[in-house]
Amino acid sequence: MTEARVPARVRHVASEGQARELASALQRPGRDRPVVVISTPAGHDTPFVDPQRVLDDVAGLAEVVVIPTGDVSWAFSSGMPPDTQVYGGASRVYGTDLEWVHHPRRSPLHFAYSPDEDARVHDRLVGDVMRLAVRAGIVGSPRAAADAAVTGGTVLGLLGSRALVSTDDGGQATVAEELVLPDVPLGSVLAPGMRVTGVLDPARRLLDIRGMLPDGAALRRAVHAAYRVGQVVLGRIETVEDDAVRIALAPGVLVRVRRAEITGNDLDLLGDLFTPGEVVAARRVPAPLDGLALRLDDVDESQDEPVPAIALLDGGPPWLEPDHSAAEEPPPEPPVRLGPVRVRPDGAPDGSVSDGRGLDADALDQAVVDGAPGERAPDGGAPTPADLFSVRPTPAGPGASPVPGPLPADGPRAPTPADVAAWHAGEQDALPSPSAPSPGVADSPAEPPGKAARDLSLSLDAAKSQVAALAKELLDDKVKRHQVELEVDRLLGRVGELTERLERAERRAEQQATALRKARQEAARLRRRLGDAGDEPPEERFFPDDEDQLRFEVLTEWARAIPAAEKAGRPLAPYTLGPRFLASLADVEGVSRERVVWTLVMVLTGLAPEMNGLQVHRLRTGSGGDDPVRQRDDGAVCWRVALQVNTPSARRLHYWRLPGGSFELSRVVLHDDVEP
Repeated sequence: MTEARVPARVRHVASEGQARELASALQRPGRDRPVVVISTPAGHDTPFVDPQRVLDDVAGLAEVVVIPTGDVSWAFSSGMPPDTQVYGGASRVYGTDLEWVHHPRRSPLHFAYSPDEDARVHDRLVGDVMRLAVRAGIVGSPRAAADAAVTGGTVLGLLGSRALVSTDDGGQATVAEELVLPDVPLGSVLAPGMRVTGVLDPARRLLDIRGMLPDGAALRRAVHAAYRVGQVVLGRIETVEDDAVRIALAPGVLVRVRRAEITGNDLDLLGDLFTPGEVVAARRVPAPLDGLALRLDDVDESQDEPVPAIALLDGGPPWLEPDHSAAEEPPPEPPVRLGPVRVRPDGAPDGSVSDGRGLDADALDQAVVDGAPGERAPDGGAPTPADLFSVRPTPAGPGASPVPGPLPADGPRAPTPADVAAWHAGEQDALPSPSAPSPGVADSPAEPPGKAARDLSLSLDAAKSQVAALAKELLDDKVKRHQVELEVDRLLGRVGELTERLERAERRAEQQATALRKARQEAARLRRRLGDAGDEPPEERFFPDDEDQLRFEVLTEWARAIPAAEKAGRPLAPYTLGPRFLASLADVEGVSRERVVWTLVMVLTGLAPEMNGLQVHRLRTGSGGDDPVRQRDDGAVCWRVALQVNTPSARRLHYWRLPGGSFELSRVVLHDDVEP
C-alpha cells in the first residue's frame, strides 16, 4: 500500500459544501497528515498569513487550506466541535490524533491582526506542524526516513527554532527544535561550531540528531558528577503542587522539594511563588543512597553564584541560564495595531473593494433614489450603494418608467397596481388617466387594441415597482450584513488586544512571583542573621525507636483530646503495628504526622465512626457496593478511614479490626490505593 500523497498546492475552500466536507475530514480517524487551516480576515480576499510560504516550509508534512470568512466559515464552524473553529483571520493546525476534538488547547489558535503579523504566525504554524508530525511519526520514524542516510556536519548557526548545519558532503541541512528535546529551546542544546551526527531526510533536508542525545541515566550521572553537595545549582520548575515543587536539574532528572525546604512561612502559597518553566537557584544537600535533594530557603541569590548548568551534548551550551527577568523593568505596553477594515460585500463587482469609510443609512437610501450607476459623491466622500453593491433602480428619464411615488390626489395621476387589480376584478369601471383630456375632444369608449396595450403598460409598471422594492430590501439586507461584518471585525480586533494584554499580564505576574519569592528568601535570611528566623523547632523525639515514639505520641494525643471525665469510657484499644505501617507513614507525604496521630486516637477510642468527615467504611475487594469486604483467615476485617477530604490524591489510613476488639495498623496510602 502506497502512502497518501500530500497536496503540493494550497487548497482554497470556495463553497459551504466544501467547508462541511473539510470539517468532516478533519474529524475522520486515520487521517495521516496534519492540516493547516488559515482563514481570511472579514472583508479581505486573502489572509494576512502567506499560505504559500507556510506550505513551502511544511512541504510533505501537512496540507494547507485557506477558508474565507463569511458564509463559508460559518458552515465550517457548524460542523466542528466547540472551540475548534477558525474564522476572522485566525489559523490553527489540526493534528492526526484527534486529541484536539476534546482538548482544543492541543490545537492552539493563532491570530493575525494585520500583515505585520505574518512572520510571527507563520513561525508558530510551522512549529505546530513539526511538533504534530513528530508525534504522528511522520518525521523521525522509519516510514519517513526509509531513504535517509546517516551523516555528520557542523552547526553553522541558529535562527529561532532552527539550526543550519553544513554536512560533511558539502551540502546543508536543518535541525528542527521539535526533533530534539521537548520543551527545551534549540539554543540550549546546540551552539555554532558543534559537531553533530544524525539521520538525514534527503527530501526535506532535516537532520534528526536524537540519536546523539543522552538518556535519563546518563543525564543523572552527569548531574551527580557536575554538582557537588553544598553547591548552588540551576534548575527549572516543572510542576507546582500545594506542598512541594518538582525541579529539573536536567531534562527528565526531577527532584521533589517540599515546602519546608522552600519557605518557613505557612501563609505562603507555592503557586504564588513559582511558575512552571521558571529557572531557579537551589542548593544541593545530602540525600540517602544515590538520590538527589535540594533546598531553596537558604539560597541568597545576591551572593550565592550558581555553578554553570550541565551541557546536554559535548561542546554544547549550558542547558539553563540564570533568570534575570525579575530584576528588569518590564517594557511598556506597545499599542495594539489593527489593520484597516476593508469590506467586500457579496454582489460587489469583481475587483471593487470599498474604501472602508463609514456609511450612513440615510445617505444610502437617498442614493437609491437619486444616484446613477458608477457615480461617486462629488466631494469624494462615502461610496454610494451602487459603488458597494451595483444595485440601482431604473433611472428616470425619457423613455423610462418613472419611479413610483405619491402624486396629488386631485388631478391627473398614473394608475397604481391597486387600480389595475380593482379594474380586473370589476370593481372599477375605468383606470385613472396620467394626463388631462384635450379640450374639445369628446369622451368616447377606448378601442380594445389600445385598452390592451394600456393594461400591459400598467402591469409592467406594477412589476417594475415590485422589482424596485425588492432591490431596496436586498440593499437593506446587504447594508445590515456589511454592518455585522464591521462589528465582527471590530470584536476580533478587541479579542486580539485583550489576548495580548493577557499575555503581557501573565509575563508580569511570573516576574512578580519570582521577585516576591526572592524578597521573602532575603527576608528569611536577614531574620536568621538577626537570630530570629521564625522557623518552627525540629520535631522533638523522646524515644530512639520509631514504634515507641509513635506510641508515645498517640498516648499524648489521647490525653489531650479526650476530656478527663470521659477517659474511663474512652480508653485506647489495644493495637499493634503492621509490618509496613511505619514505612508508609514516612514515605507518604502531603499529610502531617499530627493529623495521622489524631486520627489514630479517634479510631482506637471508637469515635471515628461518629465523625462524618473521617468517612469510615470497610475496605472491599472491588469498587462495587456488592463486592465482599476484605477479610483475613483469622477473621480480621480491613477498614479504611479518611485522613484528608476534598484534596487531590487524598490520603487514607487502612487498619484491621481483629476479633476481640483489638486493632492492627496496616498502612497510610493515597486515595487510589485500595490494597490493605
